[in-house]
Amino acid sequence: MCVRLLLVPLLAALFIVAGNPTVRADTPQEVKVGVYVSNLFDVNFSKRDVEAQFWVWFDHSLAELDPRNEIDIINARNAKLLSHSREEVNGGYWDALKYSATLNETWAIENYPFDRQTIRISLESANLDARRIRFVPDLKGTKIRDDLKLEGWKIEGIRIAPSETVYHTAYGDPTLSPDGPSRYPRVTVEIDVKRNGWRLLLNTFIGFALAIALAGIVLSSIASGRLSRTFELGPQLSLGTGALFSTIGAGYILQNGLPATTEFSLADAFQLTAFFVTFLTMLSVFVVHVLRKHDRQRGALLFGRAIFLFYLSILSLIAFRVNQAVIS
Repeated sequence: MCVRLLLVPLLAALFIVAGNPTVRADTPQEVKVGVYVSNLFDVNFSKRDVEAQFWVWFDHSLAELDPRNEIDIINARNAKLLSHSREEVNGGYWDALKYSATLNETWAIENYPFDRQTIRISLESANLDARRIRFVPDLKGTKIRDDLKLEGWKIEGIRIAPSETVYHTAYGDPTLSPDGPSRYPRVTVEIDVKRNGWRLLLNTFIGFALAIALAGIVLSSIASGRLSRTFELGPQLSLGTGALFSTIGAGYILQNGLPATTEFSLADAFQLTAFFVTFLTMLSVFVVHVLRKHDRQRGALLFGRAIFLFYLSILSLIAFRVNQAVIS
């Protein structure tokens, strides 16, 4: 009888432990993670990086979790730990760390200089895998400094989301197959920014605009009977040559400031347009000159007007592409 009385509470305790997920050995422990971004500066397109300073905190109950050694900033080219503190609160631990980091970013330049970018801070557990811990984002606590300004950009918002990263290797873990997969918890902070691009458009694309304008002057001269008699072949070719050199110089400056990409961008549209209308201008001048030499004045005038209308249609397409970039 005594044995039965002892077995009843023992079996009941085992049943509770087995049925309660909070105490199962294979349940990952929750780690609450939040980020406060205190500074952003030096957005560098050619190097594909940005400088950032931020606080990150971890609320957890694991004594062995030391964020200084256990947490990696995955997309940091280099990171410096500026401060760290740990406090015991309500039977758990509160770790707070401040970092200064150079973050590698993948810039989207298809709408440059009216581009919208996402700056990311990715934090991942280095040693404790997803079987041990699970990141829970601090949605309310993750913020940007209220008075933070990023020169040339408008900061639109911040968000934080958890995920698991899968690596197809065991990293030598004898409890896993050689191909893994190993799963590690990650939390990613995303900051949306929009460039204020009108001044940059004028400064960066002025060479292309000048080339297109010079081409327009030449094409308008061959489309007008009165101007065609005023402008001789020499001045027309000189303007076309100036447009060509202006395009080459602007393209060289632009390519040094932007990363390589396979996408067709607004900058590519300007550069291609400038080269195309410059070539079109030189060709048109040659054709009109030949027609006039053969005393076909009316044919030269009609050809010049058709080319000028084509030139205006190209300008309308560029204006449409710029409008799309602005409203994106």
